[in-house]
Amino acid sequence: MIEESSLKNAESLIRSGTKKLSSISHVPRLEAEILLSFLLDIKPIKFHTDDIHISPKVMNKFESMIESRFKGMPVAYLTGKKEFWSKDFLINQSVLVPRPETELLIENAIEIFKNHESTKILELGTGSGIISIVLHSELRCPDITAVDISEEALVTAKMNAKKHGVTDIRFLMSDWFNEIKNEKFDLIISNPPYVDKTKLSKEEQLGIDMEPDIALYSDNDGTRDLEFIIKKSSKYLHDGGWLILEHGYDQSSYCEEEMKKAGYSNINSSKDMQKIQRTTYGMFTNG
Repeated sequence: MIEESSLKNAESLIRSGTKKLSSISHVPRLEAEILLSFLLDIKPIKFHTDDIHISPKVMNKFESMIESRFKGMPVAYLTGKKEFWSKDFLINQSVLVPRPETELLIENAIEIFKNHESTKILELGTGSGIISIVLHSELRCPDITAVDISEEALVTAKMNAKKHGVTDIRFLMSDWFNEIKNEKFDLIISNPPYVDKTKLSKEEQLGIDMEPDIALYSDNDGTRDLEFIIKKSSKYLHDGGWLILEHGYDQSSYCEEEMKKAGYSNINSSKDMQKIQRTTYGMFTNG
């Protein structure tokens, strides 16, 4: 519990929250500032420039949020939002919390299609819709279909599209390709489940055990969904179309080999900020 005597102003409250989170967070001060700034509806920089006094009501809410965060609840679920690609997105427990490394998928797509117009895109497992919404803003008049098996996730994705003024993404409830009928695309892009739950330590599970299992975990050492997408995707790509996948730290070689077997060429991988191979992409050609 945060000691009542310490609750005098924002700085003392943040220090108490930081101390509480120091055992479970790599950035406890930042997280405490984010939570308190959310409650006060101010920017965190204000804590460094102003002497802000906190009402008992806000103190109690902050203490409750710190306790929830201490038990493993992601900050994005507590605030209901997360920044990605310098945009704010609505986030809840029906979708994954966006990770910075997922921006690599978008960077790969932009590099390939930056000079194209009306690129036809299929996103598999859209979740909160962030990838499709960002691609909509970065490419020239793309034609985007975004699917997910979760109805709740699609509700969130549609809210995010509305929040960012995007009205022409087609959101579709589908188990991967099931509802895609007689269509071909220039790009299939996905951040599918690729985590092997059996390999996670208790510490690693604490960070993600409140996120939806269906969006995280996959069988066969985490490769089942990657394999399925790679094998099936060529049927839905134009000749010269591209597949871009996010995957785990040890799955790059696997994805490259499976893409070769499935008829892909120009196969490459990209490293994230931690120098880990995080995305693999290739071009499909008939014959």
